[in-house]
Amino acid sequence: MSMISLTAIPAGVETQSSDYSFKAIILFCCTGLFASFSLMAHGVDLSAGLM
Repeated sequence: MSMISLTAIPAGVETQSSDYSFKAIILFCCTGLFASFSLMAHGVDLSAGLM
């Protein structure tokens, strides 16, 4: 059974994560937080009608 699973997945399908993707995610999240806090500081309601 393990031989079937090993041969069904080609070796070239492996994905590789790089530092660039991690840094891009962190930068995107920080930018969103900064924008949200800036809008809240200027009195913009971010609740979108949830209350």
